[in-house]
Amino acid sequence: MKKALLCTLSLSLLLAAPAALALVKPGKALPALTLPDSKGRTFPLAHLVKDKVALIVYWSVSCPHCREEIPHILRLARSLAGNPFVVLFVNTDGKAMTPAVESFAKQEGLPAPWLMDLGPQDSLPLADAYDIMATPGLLVLDRKGVLVLAQELKPDLKQVKKAIEDSF
Repeated sequence: MKKALLCTLSLSLLLAAPAALALVKPGKALPALTLPDSKGRTFPLAHLVKDKVALIVYWSVSCPHCREEIPHILRLARSLAGNPFVVLFVNTDGKAMTPAVESFAKQEGLPAPWLMDLGPQDSLPLADAYDIMATPGLLVLDRKGVLVLAQELKPDLKQVKKAIEDSF
């Protein structure tokens, strides 16, 4: 039910506006979240982003904006190599879509781990924590794990890059 609502809201946002800022405001600290990867191994997000500026990309295999933006996001990430920086891709498609997630991630060269937004009772812990309602959703966290920038749908990658660079 919640995933269907997320898809419906994403479609509504897609039709309503060319770009959307996320609902959550900067200043929110990274909550204590542990997410599984596509193989079922669990990863505490705080451990993955510790002492690094982080770009968290919330995406879906079926999202046309994700397919369009991911190559640009990967180029951005490569341009920041050598800095205390990590990019994490968190998929919202659910356990049944794991083979498609893995296939797409391999094809596009997404860095592992390929995280899944899967919580108890079909919850979406990352989406819930940051009020993400559309994909792609981009979150920039500073080196202390505090949200600096959140965008959804059609991200402004110049703004994203500036937020990342200002957080080093």
